[in-house]
Amino acid sequence: MIRYGTYMSPFGPITLVSEDEKIVMLDFCKCAEESLVDNNSFVGLFKKLDNYFQGKRTDFDDIPIRLNTNSFRMRVYKEVRKVKWGEVVTYKDIAEAVGTSPRAVGVALSKNPILLLIPCHRVVAENGLGGYSRGVELKRKLLELEGSLIKVPSIK
Repeated sequence: MIRYGTYMSPFGPITLVSEDEKIVMLDFCKCAEESLVDNNSFVGLFKKLDNYFQGKRTDFDDIPIRLNTNSFRMRVYKEVRKVKWGEVVTYKDIAEAVGTSPRAVGVALSKNPILLLIPCHRVVAENGLGGYSRGVELKRKLLELEGSLIKVPSIK
């Protein structure tokens, strides 16, 4: 069964979609039809999001996700899920781990359907923030919240 939820973060609304109890989408937008929203299905995740946005170290590893994508993106997303709160890695680091180019990693991350749970905001360029599907300013805010903005090359 597909369920929709809306979480109000300090950085704007977040839409969640689950299918058979697994998160298939988490995005910074209000893109679910209000009549379809059932926030009761997301109580556990909402508590984690509350902690996260209060600046508390939060681990989303126990939240089940389902990715409907190709094997290359799966490898990239799996590697990115290893990057924990307060850490940053470069596109090059991920590329080396999965055997591809930094540009290919960036393209894969631009298609990430489950933001925060697949923390692509923690992947940065060798000379700065790099991009983010929901804008570099949001990426900056998320890294600042996690205390890792100072670890970004050339931001120090």
